[in-house]
Amino acid sequence: MSHDPRFTIIVPHYDGSISDELLLRGLHSLSAQTFRDFEILLYHDGPPSRPLPDLNWLGDKLRLTISENRHNDWGHSLRDRGIREGRGDYIVHFNPDNVLYPRALATFDAAARAPVPRYTDERLRENPEILIYAILMRGMQSNGRVGPWRNRKDTSRYLLYTGLPPILGAIDCMQVVATRRVWLEIGGWYDKSETSDGKMYSVLIRERGARYISEVLGEHW
Repeated sequence: MSHDPRFTIIVPHYDGSISDELLLRGLHSLSAQTFRDFEILLYHDGPPSRPLPDLNWLGDKLRLTISENRHNDWGHSLRDRGIREGRGDYIVHFNPDNVLYPRALATFDAAARAPVPRYTDERLRENPEILIYAILMRGMQSNGRVGPWRNRKDTSRYLLYTGLPPILGAIDCMQVVATRRVWLEIGGWYDKSETSDGKMYSVLIRERGARYISEVLGEHW
């Protein structure tokens, strides 16, 4: 790839976390994007215990990195590394068992380029440097009496996550697509705790605002 891409897609990967079948399904969903100006940074967390599947079919879209040591922090150190090593204007966070629908990147690009309407109240102003889109959270269930819970064995059931409100437990890592500039300004993926996505996103969006995309464009498995 001879130029800096529009999107950098960061994919942390670890031994035993998902099957090769799910990894390939996720990567195929990226390869199937109608918008082609992107790079994939696949980071394996520490030396692999067995060979990774053949990924040569991704060509120059893929940069595979195997870290010298295992971070074992839910992929957050690898997300931070991808933010700093990526060349894209926008950062897309993607776990290897996630799925992006074919029009996802094209929709992100169009939303990022759409003009910001004028508002008499600046609190209503959208920020197209931070995009939030809707996803299906597979395995999530609720009966309306208690908060949602997850059953990973029943992915036929799901809840719709819109990212609103953007608080812990109601927004997922993959739902925020922000410029690399914004990420570097806030210090990258600075929180390495398990639930850091919800905690960081709530602060980020409260302080800077966002632009919401109502269309469902992916799935978290």
